[in-house]
Amino acid sequence: MVFVRGVNLKKNLINILLVVVAIGLSVVSWFILPDVVAVQVGVDSQVTNTMPKALAVAIPLGVSVVGSAMNPAGKDKKNKKGYILSVIGIVIMVLSLLFNR
Repeated sequence: MVFVRGVNLKKNLINILLVVVAIGLSVVSWFILPDVVAVQVGVDSQVTNTMPKALAVAIPLGVSVVGSAMNPAGKDKKNKKGYILSVIGIVIMVLSLLFNR
């Protein structure tokens, strides 16, 4: 691993990549999603809850960015909570795009 002044570059590259993917999906979501987005679907495939597009795009993006920001702050090398949170935000955006096409 490459260290520059105590900073792990591989870890920062992964964080930057996750944020870039989240921002890219947010931009795509903004143009593709309808004004009212289905956020919950019942067992019978009926929409059970909706949300305005701005919130449906901003919340998963915020989750991903906060998750990526948690990674460099943590001093424990085995702490993967930030990565998991960031990936969850990305998965939420992908699912939102799939259910609202």
